[in-house]
Amino acid sequence: MEKCRDCNSILTKEETQCYACGATVRPTDSGAGFGLFLLRAINFLLITSAAMTAASIFFTFAPGFTKCAVTTLVLGIVKSSASQMVERKKT
Repeated sequence: MEKCRDCNSILTKEETQCYACGATVRPTDSGAGFGLFLLRAINFLLITSAAMTAASIFFTFAPGFTKCAVTTLVLGIVKSSASQMVERKKT
């Protein structure tokens, strides 16, 4: 439920002008800004984890393969869930 900032009357989401006072209604921010930031951070961590998983096969400085593979799998699931939530907030 949206309200006019000038006269506090109830508006629908499609209205661009208040029917009571005639003030133009500014579109509200969808709130997906922080969600997009988190999605980018999760994507970066997923790519880093995938690189560490590949490095753990060949090098000893990396954590064990099992740890890296599980972390990559969990981050993939989290990324999928986060991208769905960001899409839902945009619409």
